[in-house]
Amino acid sequence: MKKFTLVLVLVLLVKWIQAQDTYYWYADKQKELSTISNRMFVLVKNANDTMIVKRQIENNGYNVEPFKQITINIIPFRLSTIPTNYWTIIEAHNTTSNLSDTNIDYSAPFFLTQDSTVIGLSHLFYVKLKNSDDVILLESIAKENNVSILGNNQYMPLWFTLSCSKESTGNALQMANLFYESKLFSASEPDILVDNISMCVNDTCFSNQWGLNNTGQYNGIAGIDINYCEAHQITAGDSNVIVAVLDHGVELNHPDLTNMYPISYDTESGTSPSQLRGYGNHGTACAGIIGATVNNDIGIAGIAPLSPIMSISHSLAPYPNERQDLANGINFACNNNASVISNSWGANALVSPIIDSAINNALVNGRNGKGTVVVFSSGNNNDSSVLYPSYLDGVISVGAISPCGERKSPTSCDTEIDWGSNYGTGLSIVAPGVLIPTTDNQNGGGYNPSLPIHTMNSGTLLNQDYTNADYTIWFAGTSAACPHVSGVAALILSVNPCLNKRDVKDIIEQTAQKIRPDLYTYSNNPCHPNGTWNIEMGHGLLDAYAAVLKAQELYSSTLDLYIKDRHEDLGISGGYYWQADRDNPPDVWVRNQADGRTNQVHE
Repeated sequence: MKKFTLVLVLVLLVKWIQAQDTYYWYADKQKELSTISNRMFVLVKNANDTMIVKRQIENNGYNVEPFKQITINIIPFRLSTIPTNYWTIIEAHNTTSNLSDTNIDYSAPFFLTQDSTVIGLSHLFYVKLKNSDDVILLESIAKENNVSILGNNQYMPLWFTLSCSKESTGNALQMANLFYESKLFSASEPDILVDNISMCVNDTCFSNQWGLNNTGQYNGIAGIDINYCEAHQITAGDSNVIVAVLDHGVELNHPDLTNMYPISYDTESGTSPSQLRGYGNHGTACAGIIGATVNNDIGIAGIAPLSPIMSISHSLAPYPNERQDLANGINFACNNNASVISNSWGANALVSPIIDSAINNALVNGRNGKGTVVVFSSGNNNDSSVLYPSYLDGVISVGAISPCGERKSPTSCDTEIDWGSNYGTGLSIVAPGVLIPTTDNQNGGGYNPSLPIHTMNSGTLLNQDYTNADYTIWFAGTSAACPHVSGVAALILSVNPCLNKRDVKDIIEQTAQKIRPDLYTYSNNPCHPNGTWNIEMGHGLLDAYAAVLKAQELYSSTLDLYIKDRHEDLGISGGYYWQADRDNPPDVWVRNQADGRTNQVHE
């Protein structure tokens, strides 16, 4: 197979974008599309090429999903066999990168439909003959355009599957239109890859969770979300990655919070378990965003449902010894193996050396010295400075955005005019923070129905909450944004437990989405070295998918270096290779012999 550079692919892709059909035919009507120029479907012919192509693409700054084998169940045409191909999706954020010598057989862009659904275009298209004799016409036009006929459908034999390559006259969309517009066939359509993110989980309220899957809900802009479903295909968390929620306390028997950590703590009594006892509704709402059970046909979807939630309760109200109790809650979480501590609270008047000490203890000593990830909300005063303790060094400070990708403010598109997200020099990242569906204290004991957050903040988009009072549809504030980041931090650690707390913060900031460049200018800032930054948006919108991919990439890079060093140190030659035991990294490494036997080596 002839080699050519991905630069050429991208040049061709740009030409296709400029000149290609941006529609397809259905029921004799054109379905209009618009092109997404930074995402591509890519096909290679041979399994041996997949790792080569993947590494070359990643080394040049692109995100690439794992290659998948294609299986097509049809009757092979003229007794031939169906070729085995492998495909992936490239996130081509910088189309000027020089990616050379990649064995790519075909590529095609992604599109948006008129209802803003993301769709991809594979190498396949389908043609329906008017009658069986028309197979001669099919062969003639296919040959003329360098298109392969793979076979026909076993149940509908007039439907044929055809395949494009880089040698074809055009991509599958163009070829499907060419066959259709010839008027020689009954129908022709491209093989469209639907980004079926609305069905990535079956939780009944998921369609309202714009922060995870923004389809334009609540005056929003489709696509401005944390890329939850893409990340969910890789990881849903891990039982060893515990997320502590220091808040009002989490309702321990909520039907949609089935992965509660067995150890919990009440800071005010200094005893276990944690308490609700009139503290409030805030903790259960925050916990649902992080870890509500998924695919259980009820309620909402949590970001990291496989990561247990540790409930640490505090009234978050003024009383004697308040600061020390908050510090004790942080220390309890750290000392009881919390990987992440989510804190949707803060106030400048709360500034305290004892709280500083507790946070520093978690950052330095948590996770056996790797450091606990500490996340705080930035505040809801619409001020140009984030609240204490979110500005402390090492803490991840989280602001809130609207469904339109604006900093949440009294004028943002969500219509809630009574609050805004704090911003300023201490801000790390932003996440969804208004009209957030989540779990609520049961039996009407929470926000629903007695505290209508949206309408109380003068919002006009919704006038009623869920009929099931175990949930609320309008949780809001940087308090809602913070647990989004905590949940993604758990996903990061689930795929790479070797990271320290600084690594996690770096990944979250480096992979952030630079949304709404029409409103916000992101630029280099010496105080924020993880890429460009904006005073209102921090490094940008949280991106769960890109963060997980980055964590995996760092895990692989670490293993490659370790393996290389160990080979050199131990003088190992042919017949052996080294890999991490994922249940015990980085302390246990497995030496694999060519005959399949393994020996554990403990460092």
